[in-house]
Amino acid sequence: MSTYAKSTNAWSCDSCGAAMATPLFCDGCGTDYPERRGMTAFGILGLEPTFSIPTEMIDDLESKLVSRLHPDRWQSRGTSLHRKALIAQAAVNEALEEIRTPFRRAETLISVLPHAPEFTEETRPSLPTPFLIQQLELQEEIEDGLSKERKRELTTWVRSELKELRAVLDSAFQLVEKSKESDTSRDAFERIQSTVDRSRYWRNIQRSLRGQLPT
Repeated sequence: MSTYAKSTNAWSCDSCGAAMATPLFCDGCGTDYPERRGMTAFGILGLEPTFSIPTEMIDDLESKLVSRLHPDRWQSRGTSLHRKALIAQAAVNEALEEIRTPFRRAETLISVLPHAPEFTEETRPSLPTPFLIQQLELQEEIEDGLSKERKRELTTWVRSELKELRAVLDSAFQLVEKSKESDTSRDAFERIQSTVDRSRYWRNIQRSLRGQLPT
């Protein structure tokens, strides 16, 4: 495995020493590092694992990466290099989407923060049965067909629920950053996990309303 270097500002390519936009691919010489594709979205983008990331920062990072990693730059350098650039760009795009979406960002953080508890099937906070029944009934209602008025009503409801869940994540992660490994931190992580699980159901309702398949 490559012994790559990373400073606070940039990754360094083992082959040419140039600063890299992402640890997956050197936009200077075209060397790729396939062993790093298992890195988290934070690692791929060179970001500290934190929930509080301004949208403007993500936009600026995306603009820089799109410019430096555009595969068209490598078309004249051969099929192999062009393919490597395409793979790197796809991984970066997925990482950007993961970080940009608050609930996906929270899911990633739960798995990478060193002081986060590892939830098993037995210890994972369970969702209330009435909530699960409600979600099932909403999916069935959507499948049966909605009037325009009812669709607008549900769309507004879902947005409101997701906004409220986002606020819960904000406060819970603030508590985690302050408390670190204390019991309060574990309580906060349980709240985060439960909130992420709830959001997954509401996001599936949102996808169904848009005519997309739930995930």
